[in-house]
Amino acid sequence: MKRIPLYLLILIHFISFSQNEAAIWYFGEFAGLDFNSGAPVVLTDGQLNTFEGCATISDYQGNLLFYTDGVTVWDTNHAIMPNGTGLLGNTSSTQSAIIVPKPNNANQYYIFTVDDRGGFSPFSFNGINYSTVDLTLNGGTGDIISSEKNINVIGQAYEKITAVKHADNNSFWVISFIQDQFYSWRVDATGVNLTPVISAASNSSDSRGYLKVSPDGTKIACANFGGNHSIKLYDFNSTTGIVSNENILALDSPDDIPYGVEFSAQSRKLYVTTNQQNGIQQTTPSKLFQYNLLAANVSTSRVLIHTSNVNTRGAVQLAIDGKIYRALSITQSSQTGTPFLGIINNPEADGLACNYVHNALDISAGDPNRNVVEGLPPFIQSFFLTNITANNVCFGSTTEFNLSSTTPPDSIVWDFGDPTSGVDNTSTIENPNHTFTSTGTFTVTAVITIGFEVETITLEITIYDLPIVNSPVTLIQCDDDLDGFTNFNLEEANSLISTASPTPTITYFLNEADALANTNIITNPTNFSNNPNSIVWARVVNETNCIATAEVNLQVTSTQIPTSLMYTFNECDDDTDGVLTFDFSSTTAQLLTDLLPATNLTVSYYETVADALAETNTIDETNYTTTTPNSQQIVVRVDDLNNGCFGLGFHVTLNVVQIPEFDLASTIEFCDNDIDKIIGIENPVATYNYVWLNNVNTTISTTESAAINTSGTYTVIATDPLGLNCETTKTIDVTINNAPIINSPITLIQCDDDLDGIVDFNLEEVIVNITSETPLPTITFFTSEANATSNTNSITNSTAFSNSTISTVWARVENTSNCFSVAQVDLQVAATDIPDDLIITFNECDDTQIDNDDTNGIKTFDFSSATNQVLNTLPTNTSYTVTYYEDITNALAETNAINPSNYRNTTPFTQQIVVRVDDVANNCFGLGFHVTLNVEPAPDFDLDSEITLCLTSENSIINIKNPAHNYLYEWFNEANELVGTEAELKVSSVGNYSVTARKISGSNCISTKTIQVNSQPIDLLTEFNDDNLEIINNTSSNSITILTNTLPNGVFEFSLDNGIFQTTNTFNNVIGGEHIITIKDIENCTEAQLTIFLISIPNFFTPNNDGYNDTWHIPGIEFQPNSNIYIFDRFGKLIKLLKPNDTGWDGYYNGNPLPSTDYWYKIELENGNILKGHFSLIRR
Repeated sequence: MKRIPLYLLILIHFISFSQNEAAIWYFGEFAGLDFNSGAPVVLTDGQLNTFEGCATISDYQGNLLFYTDGVTVWDTNHAIMPNGTGLLGNTSSTQSAIIVPKPNNANQYYIFTVDDRGGFSPFSFNGINYSTVDLTLNGGTGDIISSEKNINVIGQAYEKITAVKHADNNSFWVISFIQDQFYSWRVDATGVNLTPVISAASNSSDSRGYLKVSPDGTKIACANFGGNHSIKLYDFNSTTGIVSNENILALDSPDDIPYGVEFSAQSRKLYVTTNQQNGIQQTTPSKLFQYNLLAANVSTSRVLIHTSNVNTRGAVQLAIDGKIYRALSITQSSQTGTPFLGIINNPEADGLACNYVHNALDISAGDPNRNVVEGLPPFIQSFFLTNITANNVCFGSTTEFNLSSTTPPDSIVWDFGDPTSGVDNTSTIENPNHTFTSTGTFTVTAVITIGFEVETITLEITIYDLPIVNSPVTLIQCDDDLDGFTNFNLEEANSLISTASPTPTITYFLNEADALANTNIITNPTNFSNNPNSIVWARVVNETNCIATAEVNLQVTSTQIPTSLMYTFNECDDDTDGVLTFDFSSTTAQLLTDLLPATNLTVSYYETVADALAETNTIDETNYTTTTPNSQQIVVRVDDLNNGCFGLGFHVTLNVVQIPEFDLASTIEFCDNDIDKIIGIENPVATYNYVWLNNVNTTISTTESAAINTSGTYTVIATDPLGLNCETTKTIDVTINNAPIINSPITLIQCDDDLDGIVDFNLEEVIVNITSETPLPTITFFTSEANATSNTNSITNSTAFSNSTISTVWARVENTSNCFSVAQVDLQVAATDIPDDLIITFNECDDTQIDNDDTNGIKTFDFSSATNQVLNTLPTNTSYTVTYYEDITNALAETNAINPSNYRNTTPFTQQIVVRVDDVANNCFGLGFHVTLNVEPAPDFDLDSEITLCLTSENSIINIKNPAHNYLYEWFNEANELVGTEAELKVSSVGNYSVTARKISGSNCISTKTIQVNSQPIDLLTEFNDDNLEIINNTSSNSITILTNTLPNGVFEFSLDNGIFQTTNTFNNVIGGEHIITIKDIENCTEAQLTIFLISIPNFFTPNNDGYNDTWHIPGIEFQPNSNIYIFDRFGKLIKLLKPNDTGWDGYYNGNPLPSTDYWYKIELENGNILKGHFSLIRR
């Protein structure tokens, strides 16, 4: 039997002969795949049921070792490892776990777990942890080492983790992105280094989305699910662990949310999956993108490979067959999986040539419960690194081959698959070179021997054609200042150098050496000066990244267009900004005619000489809007068929002629009583010719203004007098409104209140006589007609205006059209016609209505009958209106009139009311205090609302507290029977009693009050017993509480041992012995007594013969003479037996004093109760 040393087994674990560590996958809902045969075979034995996160690991021969969802670990037999539960990952974490072998130890692996984000927090609760699996445990099927389980790596984390080999090929980097930083932890033979390498990055607000490192360890791609929904590409240094050079890759739409990312095996292509979101629901469409990592601009190399309106987000994962597999789920919120994976069959090919097939692989094996959801198992990306690599694959170049192996081979034999090369077709050098004899695809084979292991590795490579270029080429440029130097747009040479499709990438350099080395690139190729270089070199790179160079000669010629040649265009402005759109395309034909006999010329136009020299930003001569106000010159460039500059210079002038500028209101209104109705323009910029037209286009004026007399739309046309025919037309809408129709003059008559001829007028009373228009116009009063016309100095007290200085005022009547008329109002003072001695008096008793107070002198009156009494004093030949007011001011102003049928006086007891009489013209006919309201107070006395009496007592009397000698009293019982006529009443039964007090003389006003009579309880004796008490007994601080809630209704007092009665129902610190509890009601209707017995057990005694506490004795126990008292020491020894009538224990035992300490007692009461406790013996 062949024996292989142990150290060789350890080395074999890291030899990169195969990728079979990633040969077995378990994922989704009981799904699995086996890639050992070269094609995926569906597995049905998996126990995994996960929404997203999962991880699997096999040995280098492709035999399953174990797998996990980040929470539970299953071994090679699909049994849960004994210690394989409770890991701190989560099945809803994007990358819940990744498995990393421990370097130089073939039996131990690290499971790194990542928890999911916490609710709406971007961070996970448990962060990143690792646990160590030892395959020698559990009979060789493996288990987690208990002391190395859930070792915290970082407290808060995002749902992202990936791994790749270190540059030393004997350790690993485990990498995560958290918010705005990358963390790289190194795993080597000593274990996990918990001190990370930290690299800064831009912020991402959501933890979801995949993180992958490229198989060659040079790039990192990060899907940022939240915030700006971005894909970010970085450089990775596998020696230092540093992440750098962030490059944000564009997606099709801001609504595209990236989730899955994966690199091709040769690290040349990046694939990204996205979905869209509606609230918290992940929705369609889902998309698959490809990015070319070899492109000069990776972001713009984006190709949309596939769109699905059925599937949503899902992982993409590279397999050992070189293909990339895509998880196809349906809706994220319901976690609905499908039985299908999509496959990218040729990930290294460009664009759609990658041959993506949707729903390509059915993983269900006929079981509807076996599905993929969103996640696929991630692996150490180095597992997918091609074991042999080739550089320089362009025809004519020397191709360099490199073997990737952590252990140097003992021997190697290369076959380059190029038999035409003869003896050069093979090599035994570890990293050989070979120049292929033709373009095409070649199969390269390396047979490698290390120790007893022999492995054959093949690599299929393609040798690509070099770009086909024309060289040299010449660019001809016009000189803009005759100095022989000018600026060139070198990119104009692109079409001269190559016409290949797809278009190659062309960049420019000062010399061929720089072009070949791709150094010192010309950074301004569209504006390059030929001073001092007249030759530049182009670097041409085709789609296969092969390179050729071309020489570009720069030639300067002078313009062939006469400098005096100018084509001028004049146009009227369409507004006032001096900017206008021109069609000056007629210049082209005219210019070519003027330049004959030259033929085959092309003409282009530019805003600047720089643009013309660079041939960038051409302008459309048929539809060009000027950028310089009023006047702008345009650069003309003429080229021959070879793009050689024939002529260049400013040969077109565009003039924008200003149109007449002036202001005209859009609308104007006049009143029909306006004297002048003139409309006119304002603020003209210059002198213009004008024509005014009315509604029927009849000219009504040729000056700046026009007089009008009818409503309508009027038009003014202003023309430039210089003859350029630029004109401006504006219109104005004219409305002529009617002024209010008024009555004028009007007389307002007011009653004199003191016969001096001066009184206050409420001018607003005359409004109804001035105008009857509706809606009612706004009417304002003034002291003069001039002020009314100018609307200045209006009367501010129009409701109380005094005629002391003037007897005529003016009313400005203005309607909603702002038209007004002015009316004259004459003020006339008249004496009152009501007799001075007319006083109508109303008397009422005070009551409790509204304010519940019958003593405040306030009462509601109905004195409407006074109206007829007033009218009876006046002549009967006219009609009158009678109104009432609280004061003269309101009466004169006719404001705040009061209702005589329901008026509550505001002045207590006596109040005078003003009467005003007006005729039908609202002229004052009478005014004065002619009504008096008197309120008589009701009898005032006090009576308790409720009383409790001992009805068997002679003192069962209810009485008025403050009886008055001038009141008569009447008492009534509940049957409304008269039972008394004095200030007090003796009662013998409970119930409601009412008493009415009536004044002996005066207005006969009365007042009634009621009292509720309650009976004091009298049967206490039969109700008072032990059930009415709460007793705290058998202690050193006894207490007695009478339970008042168990007593009849009433107010009681309590006494202990015939002591003073108290209202408090508790007695504290009651000593042992016989005690008497007495209870009585406060009205002394009855009382009851109860005798009780208490026992007081002392907490201590001091046998020092000072007369205090010399023995331990229990007061109150003598009332149970058949009781026994036992005293024990701390060890349970009986020290003393006492009877209730003994004097107590003196602290001695067998004649000897016992020491100070605690002693225990047991009391057997004669009623059968037993009391136990302890007390202290204290000697001082």
